[in-house]
Amino acid sequence: MMNFPRKALLGSLLLMSASSAFAVDTADLTVIGTIAPVACTPTFAGGGEVDYGLIPSSSLSATVATLLATRTISYTIHCDAPISVGTSWTDGRSGTASVVNNSNFGLGLQGVNKIGGYTLRQLTAAATGDGTTVNLVFRDGTTGAWSQADASSVQLNNGVRMQSYAPTGTVVPGTYTDFGGTIQVLTSIAPTNTLDMTTSVTLDGLSTMTVRYL
Repeated sequence: MMNFPRKALLGSLLLMSASSAFAVDTADLTVIGTIAPVACTPTFAGGGEVDYGLIPSSSLSATVATLLATRTISYTIHCDAPISVGTSWTDGRSGTASVVNNSNFGLGLQGVNKIGGYTLRQLTAAATGDGTTVNLVFRDGTTGAWSQADASSVQLNNGVRMQSYAPTGTVVPGTYTDFGGTIQVLTSIAPTNTLDMTTSVTLDGLSTMTVRYL
């Protein structure tokens, strides 16, 4: 008889016993990824932080949501070589927005209470490719036709909408090395009668921009 280590032999015997008595259940492991011809690095100005600082509770409504001052933040995407890219967004605080839909991102929770939410819009006139103004285009999902953004901005959605950059006069994404844009942030705080105002409330929004290689 071969001299198997004791633990290995015991495991083998148990496995044979189980397989002979019961049906075999299975689970799938998938291995996925994307091999891109170049790499792109997105960067937000100011470290990607939109800071409202100290918000006096007296400035907030007890019965309706309070809209805070609109903020903007710019970004750049630098690639190793010219390529067509799109961007999409994911809410890192999904389910915490006081108004729940694909256009609202959450500000986190105070206990079980929803603090508020914010929407993101990309400004049309600020979209650039290699330093030149380009058309801001978008589509919902990863397939389908591209549409041109309106004259002011395009609404960014949580995991649904993709934005891209097309040469002026077209809606077909172009190839560039450097991309740029500006995001408008519109934030609202839930009615204070839904929060515990005897203590401080910390806004905790987190959203992620993902570069998609087209």
